[in-house]
Amino acid sequence: MDAKAQELHFSSLLIDCHVDTPDRIVDYGEDLGSDKSLSHVDLPKMRAGGLDVAFFSAWIRPELIDEKRSIKRVLQDLDAVKQLCNDYPDQIEIATSAADVKRCFEAGKLAGVLCVEGGHAIEDDLGVLRQFFDLGVRYMTLTWSNNNNWADGCLDPPKHHGLTDFGVDVVKEMNRIGMMVDVSHVSEETFWDVLKVTTKPVIASHSAARAICDHPRNLWDDQIRAVAEGGGVVCPTFVPAFISDEYRKTHERLRDEHGIAGMSIADALRGDKGSIKGPDAAKMAHLDTLIKQIPIPSFEVVVDHVEHMIDVAGPDHVGLGSDFDGVPSLPVGLEDCTKLPLITEELLKRGQPETTVKKVLGENLLRVMEEIIGC
Repeated sequence: MDAKAQELHFSSLLIDCHVDTPDRIVDYGEDLGSDKSLSHVDLPKMRAGGLDVAFFSAWIRPELIDEKRSIKRVLQDLDAVKQLCNDYPDQIEIATSAADVKRCFEAGKLAGVLCVEGGHAIEDDLGVLRQFFDLGVRYMTLTWSNNNNWADGCLDPPKHHGLTDFGVDVVKEMNRIGMMVDVSHVSEETFWDVLKVTTKPVIASHSAARAICDHPRNLWDDQIRAVAEGGGVVCPTFVPAFISDEYRKTHERLRDEHGIAGMSIADALRGDKGSIKGPDAAKMAHLDTLIKQIPIPSFEVVVDHVEHMIDVAGPDHVGLGSDFDGVPSLPVGLEDCTKLPLITEELLKRGQPETTVKKVLGENLLRVMEEIIGC
């Protein structure tokens, strides 16, 4: 690695706005303090990659909605991260404010920020939302890709055409208590309803640019501008199907050929750990084999999204949100968080100023934390 890039990277605050690593602890018993971990993110890897702060997401699988297990799963994921901090108190701690992040960074400690992915996790109860905040949760994605009872997700057919009245109440309550509103995964109609309601900046914790890769999980340029105009931050994800149009098209063609494309997200993900049940299991197993043969894009494509967003939104409104430990494959060169210095090096190679690189790495997200959560 170039010496200038290395010095800049490891002296800068680096925040990853979205990792699904709690699943590795709860479902697979990973010890994230061990260098034997198979996770994309663990404590040794965070040190090696200069990752100072990770937003640890409690992703709530859609099948848990019907089983009334969403709240329990959130508690399990939050507890897993807290126990990690208890087991390794000299290395990492929970951060609930921008001040905590700064203090940890200055002390050379890692920080974990808790968040929830999927608004169905509150089970339509603002009291549960408030309890999550009291337990340390500092952002919530209003939906996952599925619809819930008060907001539409990006991959299910429209149900509400945006936010319901209760969905409006959720956004207002998040504004009031100081929890960041995350618009990743929401439908376009939900997105614009949120922007009408919110009085605080919003974040897109792990969404790429739809102008580069036309996937409904991504944001159009007018959406990126709207987040920026409200003072928020958009964080490109590393997911191959969301960053490369070539990869996306091949992936979708295979899904079409195997009769999977018509499924709703809620119907597709059933059973333990989101596995497919019934007659579609064999289809999905064969499809997974074919998908693994698609050429994976390079990490440079992630930087393409970062630069596009800088051009669209300005340097003050772009961050990073990998989705580490939440995807089966990652770009070549970004196989885990040890490889994050390559993003810094590539941005510098492309002529981005050091001040801009530092903002993208973490300063922009820290600013939004200060504004919404408080110092």
